Parts: sequence; structure tokens; C-alpha cells
Amino acid sequence: MKKIIIFYIFSSFIMVSCSISKKSLLGNYYFKGENVIDTLIVKNDIYIHKIYDKNSRLMYQGENQWSLENDRITLLKFYNNEDNKLEEFLPDKDAEKFLMISSFPVYKNDHELIIEVNADENILYRKSR
Repeated sequence: MKKIIIFYIFSSFIMVSCSISKKSLLGNYYFKGENVIDTLIVKNDIYIHKIYDKNSRLMYQGENQWSLENDRITLLKFYNNEDNKLEEFLPDKDAEKFLMISSFPVYKNDHELIIEVNADENILYRKSR
């Protein structure tokens, strides 16, 4: 019986220590693709999303609310570009039809915090140091 109790206490400790906290999630993230540089600034309760072309010209900017639950970040009204080339700046009016609620896993990999947008396409937002 004592071994079972110790096992549950140890398991609980491991589960808590492995989860991502809201405070640790705050910061700047980036994804450098073949066509765009995609940035995500996560602040208290809001995120700012900016997409630049390869010449560092701003092609999209949006912001909205976010939440964290069970090591997943949920972004409201998020434009998931997935490294598609943008020929010109995408205004809010035109972007509106592409905005959606998006939920992505968040994890640490070798002390690096990652938001995994599309693992198959290797679209990962990495936290800037």
C-alpha cells in the first residue's frame, strides 16, 4: 500500500512538472519557412500575429485572445498561413474569411518551447531567447 501511495505522489509530481504554465508561454515565437517569416507575440491574454515576406515586408497583422489548457494553446481568430506566399499585404477585411479558432500543442524540446502548428509540414513556432 505504501508503494502505491508513493507511486501516485511521484506520478502527480511528474505530471505537474511537465506541464506548460501560462507564464512560461509568454514571449515571442517565430517560424521561418520557405516563403514567409511568421511571428507570434504571446502576451497576457492577447496574441499578436505578424507575417513577413522574405524581404521582411509586413504582409499580415492580426491580434486576438488566447488561452492555455492541457498543454494546448487556443488562438481565437487566427490566420493559419502555413508558409503560403503572400503577394501583397492582407488587410483585415480580406483576412476575415480565413480567421478561425485554432488549437495547437505546446511542449518543450531540449529546453526550447515550441508551438506545433503542423508537424507533418514541420511548421513549428519556436520561442525566441
